[in-house]
Amino acid sequence: MTRLAAILLAPIVLVQARGLRRTVPRLPAAEPRSGGSSAPDALRLLVLGDSTAVGTGVEQMADAVAGQIAKRIADPVAWRVVGASGLTSQQVRDQHLAAAVAEPFDAVVLLVGWNDALRLRSDRDFAADVAGLLDALYAASPAARQVLVLPPRFMDFAVLPQPLRHAIGAHIVGLTRTAVRVATEHGAAIVAGFDGVHVASDGFHPDAAGYAGLAERIVAALELD
Repeated sequence: MTRLAAILLAPIVLVQARGLRRTVPRLPAAEPRSGGSSAPDALRLLVLGDSTAVGTGVEQMADAVAGQIAKRIADPVAWRVVGASGLTSQQVRDQHLAAAVAEPFDAVVLLVGWNDALRLRSDRDFAADVAGLLDALYAASPAARQVLVLPPRFMDFAVLPQPLRHAIGAHIVGLTRTAVRVATEHGAAIVAGFDGVHVASDGFHPDAAGYAGLAERIVAALELD
C-alpha cells in the first residue's frame, strides 16, 4: 500500500521529480576514494553504495561517512569507498560489487535506497538486491561486521515539494521495512537513514554535520569505538 500512493500520484510526481533534477545543483563526490592508516593491523573498512557512500555534499572524504567513522575509532582504520551517485541497489550490485569484494575488509557499511525510492522500485526487487549484496559481502569476508544504513526519511526533506514528498515518503516506509527485515535475516546491524536536517548546498545530500550523525550511529551499531 505504501508504494500505491506514489503510483497513483505518478503523473504529478514524475513532473515534479524532473523539475527537481533540473533545479537541484549536482554536487561531485568527495575525494579521495581510499585513505586512513597504513598500519598492518589497521581495521579495513569498506563503504559501498550510492551518493551518500561516496560523500556527495562534501568535498573531502574526511568529512563523509568513511572519514567520519575513522575519526571516531580509537584503533587505526584503513578505509575504502566503492560506488557512485545516482545508483539503485541493483546498479550497486551489478556495477560495483565485484570491485568492492576484490580486496579484503573487516567491516562493511552498505548505503542504498535513495534511488530505489525515487524510481519507485518495488519492495520485492529492493529486498532481492539488498539480500544479494549482503550475501556476496558475507561470502567474500564471512568474519566482517556488516551494517546496513536504512533509506533516508524523504517525508522530512524540505527540498521536496508536495505531493512528491508525500508520495516518496509513503514509498520509503515500505522500503525501510523491507531493509530492516533483510538486514535482520542476514545478521547485519541496522542504522537509521539520513533525516534531511543537516544538508549540503543542494538541499538534498548531507553536509559534514549530516555525515557525522550517520557515522556516529554506524560506529555505535558496529561497536567500533
